[in-house]
Amino acid sequence: MVCRFFIIVLIILFCGNANSQDIEFSQFYATKNYLNPAFSALSNDQSFTTSYRNQWPSIANAYDSYFVSYDRKIKNKDAGIGVYYLSDIAGAGALKRQSFVFQYAKHLRFGKEIFGSLGVKGGYNLNSIQWDKLTWGDMIDARKGFVYATNQPQGASNESYFDAGAGFIIYSDKYFGGFAMEHINRPSVGLLSLYNESKLPIRYKAHGGAKIPIQTSPNATTVILSPQMIYTKQGNSQQLSVGSYITYDQFSIGLWHRLKDSFIVLAGIDHNSFRFGYSFDLGANKLMVQSGGAHEISLTYNFDFHNKQKTRKFRVISCPLF
Repeated sequence: MVCRFFIIVLIILFCGNANSQDIEFSQFYATKNYLNPAFSALSNDQSFTTSYRNQWPSIANAYDSYFVSYDRKIKNKDAGIGVYYLSDIAGAGALKRQSFVFQYAKHLRFGKEIFGSLGVKGGYNLNSIQWDKLTWGDMIDARKGFVYATNQPQGASNESYFDAGAGFIIYSDKYFGGFAMEHINRPSVGLLSLYNESKLPIRYKAHGGAKIPIQTSPNATTVILSPQMIYTKQGNSQQLSVGSYITYDQFSIGLWHRLKDSFIVLAGIDHNSFRFGYSFDLGANKLMVQSGGAHEISLTYNFDFHNKQKTRKFRVISCPLF
């Protein structure tokens, strides 16, 4: 019954006038191309990332999200390109959202120590629903269970739309800050024709952080402290997340707090060209506690061009790895 009720709630959110429908990852910088298109090829010449998120594991068939991205610098150009695929599945596949996104970022230099990036993105999105997997209250017989046909209205099985966004980042060797906008064109995402207005509200993101080296002695390995902040607003919904990372040699640990929602603990390792991260969302409200929080893993492979120049015109951004 919990799962069936959950699916009904999802239908209301997915097809109606929901204020926030976007996936939230907890390893913000492992999926940084999703955070802001201006990140495209800003850290490495080439990068490949895959992430998996299992949200609310205590509820059967809740949310499973998959993210795969690739970005690279454009040789002899002060720019980078990126692509990513995002899939969000709910209710044993009853509801599914897929995004195929292309990004472009122009890398800028404002001074000797100040750099920036301006990015845009556009993508093809597909929302789908399998109506035969859904159950409703009017199908229930008091003694026999779900035996009746439903009178609930059914809409289209698929809805595709184009979505556009943009963002910028400004940074130095110790600080960075950025701003991004998604759903600039306000696409319609409704699957039920009875909803005349089901347009996605524009989503605003502001993020920033610092890199603070801490060295206890001249011969000691430097410890990096990285305080961070991410703020999002979409319609009437808003979310502030604050946290910090500590990096020692190849290892990183982090702690975030999504205000009034959850605490995020994470650990990651950066060895040669590979990065692996794991995070867990600890519930800070009744829903998150009873639903089991969320598990998330990421794997990144970075590689540079073999014939890269010995000096870089643009400094690599010093943002967290996970």
